Amino acid sequence: MRTIQKIVFYMSSFMPLYLLLIVQNFHFGDKKSWFSLSVIRKQFDFSNKPVSIFWLFLIILILISLFGCFIFFKVYTSKEGKLADISDAEFVREDTMGYIVTYIVPLLSMNINSARSLVINLLLFIIIGTFYVKNDQIFMNPIYNLFGYNIFSAESGIYITKISKQKLKLLAKNNEKVRKTNILGDIYVLKQNKER
Repeated sequence: MRTIQKIVFYMSSFMPLYLLLIVQNFHFGDKKSWFSLSVIRKQFDFSNKPVSIFWLFLIILILISLFGCFIFFKVYTSKEGKLADISDAEFVREDTMGYIVTYIVPLLSMNINSARSLVINLLLFIIIGTFYVKNDQIFMNPIYNLFGYNIFSAESGIYITKISKQKLKLLAKNNEKVRKTNILGDIYVLKQNKER
């Protein structure tokens, strides 16, 4: 079950890519009906199988990604969490921007009219996903940053939180408790304890 959850979180980390691929590859109609039901139907014209397969696959990925976002934002971030100490002296910000540049940019170069290009990009997506899942990299998700979350790594774990680095250091220095919700392994959603 945890592996499925990691795969869903992995797919949701590419949500910006999916949106960019839509903008890059959607063929709009003329000025009068640039975006209509017939224009959308044209994207799924099975006379060009690679393009139709691309759109179907992209829709499936978007639906799975939305489910992953729902799990994170509606389940994990809304949980109360257990009271816990954070005693780490140093909180290092994780580089999600490097993740975007390294993986999203090459995937944007795909040619959806070419079956070969689609297969190569699918294999790249699977290889990246294998590393992501095997190494518990679920915190590497630009969607979290877009919604105001910071990702910090410390000796005791990786924290996904809206608390700033300075505030975390202050809380640790003053031995104040925070609310910790475990996502998996040593990855936690941290919230400030309201009851002090």
